Amino acid sequence: MRKEAITFLFCSLMVTSSLAGCLGGGDGGDDVPYAHPFVVGDDVDSSPVTGEEDGRASITEEGWSTPVRLEVDDDGAEDSTYITRDGRYVLFYHVPTFGGDGTDPKIYYTERPFQTRELHPISSDGFNAEAGPYISEAGDIYYARTFIVLESGEGYEERPVGITINDGTTIIDLGTGIKEENPHYCDAHDELYANTENDSGDTDVVVFKDGVTTVLPEPINLADTLDLQPFLTDDCQTMFFTSSRGSTTSNFPLQVYKSERLGDFEWSEPELFVSHPQPDTENGVYGGVGEFSMTRDGLQMVFLELTITAEGDDYVGTNDMYYAERE
Repeated sequence: MRKEAITFLFCSLMVTSSLAGCLGGGDGGDDVPYAHPFVVGDDVDSSPVTGEEDGRASITEEGWSTPVRLEVDDDGAEDSTYITRDGRYVLFYHVPTFGGDGTDPKIYYTERPFQTRELHPISSDGFNAEAGPYISEAGDIYYARTFIVLESGEGYEERPVGITINDGTTIIDLGTGIKEENPHYCDAHDELYANTENDSGDTDVVVFKDGVTTVLPEPINLADTLDLQPFLTDDCQTMFFTSSRGSTTSNFPLQVYKSERLGDFEWSEPELFVSHPQPDTENGVYGGVGEFSMTRDGLQMVFLELTITAEGDDYVGTNDMYYAERE
């Protein structure tokens, strides 16, 4: 498969490629002041969620329902899915047309049963873009954003994609000097999990603790694999993350793995948790899953499924948001 298809994947499923390269135009503008549009509750809402059972992914652990595509999902590109720990909201990044149509991507949220969406106030008014939202137990919202400024009418990145919090005025610099994305703050251990990406596209799960960034060793990060998008349970003892391990064609399929904490920066051998079929190279169909999140009780999940289909020399992709629950 051509390298262009991989770049296309990064611009859509994970926003780990240069967001500047995935953006359309922009006229600049001031950031929207941060304000909480909702409060995450102490209980978990388990009211019905409906949608189509039309995905290709499956959950390896018994007892889960067949994933359904959320009704708020449309023909545009959805990304960075995150269900709040009370199950009442799903946050996600959205751009109206898959691949970009000149509209700057922004973060939206949808309230259960996830049929309509609202613009989240952390989304910028102008050229920059936000992705990968996560709300900590303390109520702070962490996310990644671009830092693009305009000079002589042309946009460029002043610094790599980085992690910020709440109104976006504070950058949590992990000190790697490369892209830092997909944050997840672990309140119980005062650790900030994220993934980095270098210029070649390689990604690693990292932990920022006591002012020091640690790249997690094997078996979380493996050589020549994409390992990214960490999500932890509230006790920080179980981690889910996206990985290309087991892929057969150009890092496809991406799948979600589960690992248990053994100690500081030590994790058990990951087990496949949300699987996706291997590429159908004969018909030019590729894909994967990622952007996994779960409610505090561990009974509901949301993830993203990507499908890329070859059409001649081009590749056409779709991103879809899926929901499943314990039956």
